[in-house]
Amino acid sequence: MEAAADMFSIDPRRVAVVLIDFQNDFCSPEVFQDRPATNTHNAAAAARANEFAFSAHRRGAHVIYTQQVFDPSKLTERQRSITSSGELCAAGTWGAELFLEPIPGAAVVTKDRFDCWQSAEFVRCLDAHGIDGLIIGGVELVCCVLYAVLGAAERGYRYLVPEHLVSGQDTGDETDNRAVRDWLRFNQPENLIEDENEILARWSE
Repeated sequence: MEAAADMFSIDPRRVAVVLIDFQNDFCSPEVFQDRPATNTHNAAAAARANEFAFSAHRRGAHVIYTQQVFDPSKLTERQRSITSSGELCAAGTWGAELFLEPIPGAAVVTKDRFDCWQSAEFVRCLDAHGIDGLIIGGVELVCCVLYAVLGAAERGYRYLVPEHLVSGQDTGDETDNRAVRDWLRFNQPENLIEDENEILARWSE
């Protein structure tokens, strides 16, 4: 895997583990109250991602959590007119809070919409640490994770996407989530890694 080889050649101190939107509205079973939860895969991915982030940070990598915070005043008129998710991750709500306890030493940055690359705070964080490589985990596969991957490719970062650290709603496993996973497998197989522990093992060598 050429991309993996490139990543392993980068000093971990110039790598950021980017965890996209592991927030209550996307991951907590409490969202569903008495109804069957459809975010169990998201919650499981969040737990794996946080464990990986802790281990990666011990090896020198930086960790960045993103939070999508919906605030109409931060959007353009056009964005406001097409927004259909105003109830999700609204500013000041429990749903917008992180589902995970950030690991010590991590950064938490906010974004106004799906694309983390539109967050000046996120870009400044990467630049401040001289980041060259990204390991991308998060939810939801069909929007925020996909934007993160496309943005990394567009901007020339080297990056890996561990399969078990990205997820979407359970109900999309045979439809849209599967479509994004297939796109990664067929379009960017060199950037997809099945076992995130391989990264930790290589860094420990």
